[in-house]
Amino acid sequence: MSKQYINLDGRLIESNQACLSANNRAFHYGDGLFESIRKLNHQIPLLQLHLQRLHVGMAALEIKPPVEWTLDFWKEQIDRISGKQANARIRITVFRAEGGLYTPTNNEAQFLIEAEKIEESHYTWNKDGLSVAICNISQVHAGSLLANLKTCNSLPYVLGSIFARKHQLGDSLLLNQHERLAESSSSNLYLVRDEVIYTPPLMEGCIDGVFRKFLLREAPKAGWNIQEKPIRPADLRQSDEVFLSNAVKGIRWVKLFGDRNYGKQHSQKLQEWVNEKLLKM
Repeated sequence: MSKQYINLDGRLIESNQACLSANNRAFHYGDGLFESIRKLNHQIPLLQLHLQRLHVGMAALEIKPPVEWTLDFWKEQIDRISGKQANARIRITVFRAEGGLYTPTNNEAQFLIEAEKIEESHYTWNKDGLSVAICNISQVHAGSLLANLKTCNSLPYVLGSIFARKHQLGDSLLLNQHERLAESSSSNLYLVRDEVIYTPPLMEGCIDGVFRKFLLREAPKAGWNIQEKPIRPADLRQSDEVFLSNAVKGIRWVKLFGDRNYGKQHSQKLQEWVNEKLLKM
């Protein structure tokens, strides 16, 4: 078996070797951000959107990146760890440098990049569909400064995933404090009704998903009608289709919510359009 490596601040280290101290602020306080990125056929078509979100998050947390952290810099660093892999899941974690307790003494940024091989060179369709339910043990907070960021403090999503596993579900749906649907434990949420695709706006507390942003920006140009709108649990019963999206898995069709069965026509065609679109980027 070939050795696996990580990229820590530009240094390649065997993944089974200790490389972070116990004073790491991401470990102590969740003081950092991360991006889960899909590499497709040697290309990373959504990388620029990921880096835009990462820099927005660093600004919000007052973590100061070096000036050399440009698009070309990240391409080079990702290639160092995943260059031989045509298709992979890439994770970039950025965290504040060590120092201080709650109050940091150093706002400089550090990074760690991991790569996991994936066989498929495109987003694959989940032909069996997902079964979902509303999670009753975790929620997100609409209106919070941190709600839209992918921070290293991901406990609502961890608990949502545990709920899904316990109940043998494909995923769970998370509510905000207003009892409206925000997202799933791993993805942004969409409903289809009367040929219109609806997704909760960012003010509802969902992650500012890169794939979501790509769909909102590009799909209307191809004729898809996508609108942001607050979604109530009751809306699930009145929808023709339900699907989820994230940057690693693309679009995932939801087949079941309780005893409610959903169609898949729009979401399947949208997945096909996405694959075709990204191949040209």
